[in-house]
Amino acid sequence: MHEFGVTKSLVELCNKEADKNKIKKVYKIHLKVGKFTGFSPDSIEFYFEHLKINTKCDTAEIVFEEIPIRIKCNDCGKQHNIEEPILLCPACGSNEIDLLSGREFYVASIEGE
Repeated sequence: MHEFGVTKSLVELCNKEADKNKIKKVYKIHLKVGKFTGFSPDSIEFYFEHLKINTKCDTAEIVFEEIPIRIKCNDCGKQHNIEEPILLCPACGSNEIDLLSGREFYVASIEGE
């Protein structure tokens, strides 16, 4: 359900940026989504198909780039990409870690004319 709100904001942002940059039609939105956000690209796509109607994004598609969850262990100093948001060091089992990436959610670029 969180995807509805972020997708609505995404459409509003892209339309605002299109207006600001004199873009009449948005064709492609490059979206970076961190795996730790829990956002589902399928859900975002579903809501986008409904929310983009009668906007400058009505023919646009979203290109998703997933950013992995990357951690650094403060005990052993190693960095790892992890698949699940279980914040334990795979090397030593410590929970003294820093989250380096995976929380990102932003528009990298917009294509249009």
